[in-house]
Amino acid sequence: MSSCSKLPPLSLYIHTPWCIRKCPYCDFNSHTTAQLPEKEYLQALINDFALDARFIQDRELTSIFIGGGTPSLLSPAFYQKLLAEIRLRVAWSEHIEITMEA
Repeated sequence: MSSCSKLPPLSLYIHTPWCIRKCPYCDFNSHTTAQLPEKEYLQALINDFALDARFIQDRELTSIFIGGGTPSLLSPAFYQKLLAEIRLRVAWSEHIEITMEA
């Protein structure tokens, strides 16, 4: 494969659209809520990634960024399940970087 046709590193952005309150400077798609639809959102993310995974080809995932609203509102179990499901569908780089806004 020539250097011109080499695919760029594969990165994944996971958006969390909820906050306790909306900051006046925030332009992200985020919403306030008293109750998070964690189970439903987890399944929606898994389903969405499963559809897109077929386009990844043989690329390794090199980074995951979790941002948007307030990702730390979701439980550790949510992220454990989500990352496990992603890893089932795509190879991870030995030196993958995973970052979460908090």
